[in-house]
Amino acid sequence: MILNQVYVDAYEPQCIECDDDRKGKFCRESIDDNGQSSYTAFTFTLDHNTIKWKKGDIVKYTRKLTNIGNCYNSNTGIFTVKTDGVYAVSAAMIGGPNQSTHYSIRKNGQQIVWLFTGPQYDMAAQTVNLILKKGDRLWIQLEWLPVHIYHIKHPYHQFSAVLIKAGKF
Repeated sequence: MILNQVYVDAYEPQCIECDDDRKGKFCRESIDDNGQSSYTAFTFTLDHNTIKWKKGDIVKYTRKLTNIGNCYNSNTGIFTVKTDGVYAVSAAMIGGPNQSTHYSIRKNGQQIVWLFTGPQYDMAAQTVNLILKKGDRLWIQLEWLPVHIYHIKHPYHQFSAVLIKAGKF
């Protein structure tokens, strides 16, 4: 897939600035044998304003902003890769009153990076570029003390990934 020819919106990838021959070829190359897009891009946030998690919990982001490719499962909180390639993966969070919060982005159970907030509604964010293979699984996990955050709005917490370049690296 040639990414500089993709316009991504909330519904599907679309070709832009292509003549008819290139557009047809591009569109055929960007879908799999079942007619599904091989392109992946998702962003989810929380859809509630009170959070209670304990150490080891996987954060389940349930408010969908984008889920092209349907690779993020809001029931489990896990993103499963269906296309080999380089991905930009990001997460953001806010801490609660009088508590520190520690999350990690995990790949197949291994910690990749940490997010940390201090005790006064601090915010943290991480973005990493990862080489991922079909079947790899990513999620956000609470790493330390229990968390109880209240009176916040959902967009403070988000989990996103986007396929930058398909292929084996």
